[in-house]
Amino acid sequence: MQRIEQAAEEKLTKLDLSDLGLEEVPLEIGKCTRLVRLDLRGNQITSMPEAIGQLSNLTRLWLNDNQITCIPEALGQLSNLTQLDLLNNQITSIPEALGQLSNLERLDLDGKQITSIPEALGQLSNLKTLDLLNNQITSIPEALGQLSNLERLDLDGNQITSIPEALGQLSNLERLDLDGNQITSIPEVLTQLPKLKMYIG
Repeated sequence: MQRIEQAAEEKLTKLDLSDLGLEEVPLEIGKCTRLVRLDLRGNQITSMPEAIGQLSNLTRLWLNDNQITCIPEALGQLSNLTQLDLLNNQITSIPEALGQLSNLERLDLDGKQITSIPEALGQLSNLKTLDLLNNQITSIPEALGQLSNLERLDLDGNQITSIPEALGQLSNLERLDLDGNQITSIPEVLTQLPKLKMYIG
């Protein structure tokens, strides 16, 4: 694609390929190594090439509103990534490799079909926002209690039945949204978090 070739040749730092009807991302994207922001939202993309892992300077990646079914392990190589947006796709699982994104501050995986949260997400020490609403998740792993910088956790519209006490360690948590689940009790430790507003229905 001409835009990708141009971005590589001119060493561009931003590339907008949104709403172009793309069904795949050309392998040539791996040559755009200076990219800091890549916008691919609003296409018909079903999968991402492993070459995406070569974009080592990328800080923001928008992939929302596509048809992606699988998150490539290569995304775990994007060590400078601060924002990863994958909402409204067809993703069924989250790879452990995402736990390697040590600078990630926002992860958005709103969707329909994810059933579990990998323990590896507990390694995202800089994460501030985790959005997983409207999936099929049944439990919250204890490891999320390690997300010391987390400010917002949105798990609205899942199938969760209990809240682990480990979330009581999240001293910076300001919003916990668990509406639309089957929660029957709230750990007392959560009521002691000074900044926290809970939405549980």
